[in-house]
Amino acid sequence: MHFSTPRLAIRLITPEDLQASYEHRSCAQTSRYIGEPATFEQAKTRLLEGCKPWLAEEHQRLALAITLHDRGKLIGELMFKYVNKESLIGEIGYRLHKDFIGQGYAFEAVDAFINKLFEQLPVMKITALCATDNTASWKLMEKLGMQREGHLRSHFRLGNERADAYYYGLCRD
Repeated sequence: MHFSTPRLAIRLITPEDLQASYEHRSCAQTSRYIGEPATFEQAKTRLLEGCKPWLAEEHQRLALAITLHDRGKLIGELMFKYVNKESLIGEIGYRLHKDFIGQGYAFEAVDAFINKLFEQLPVMKITALCATDNTASWKLMEKLGMQREGHLRSHFRLGNERADAYYYGLCRD
């Protein structure tokens, strides 16, 4: 899967993206609501997993690179996986490098991604999770038209703490 937006090119992740992926995965700011910052080896393992051919199996991640048209360098990542393939329910995830947060890139990338998923895949519902304290993420989900469907108590382990999560969903029209 690959597509473009006015400012972005979205493509499959490649081994050449390792250093750029490590930069945002190892950043405390961008990992704050996801988990501990990744080591180089953890980032490499995750990236190489994402480089394997996507077979659309339940819980297998489709990993995409978010790149700027004018630079080509990875500035973030998108993820999709079926969480219940029989019911055609998938989950998305997204992450940006700290230098590109707050500039509309996340909305631009995720909005286009959701549209492509509904156009190209047999998926009836797209879901997303975020820590309740991650205001930017849940506000983005709401801006995308996703509906808050649940408040999950003590759902994430973030460092030595437990965090609640919001569960969002968007159904195919």
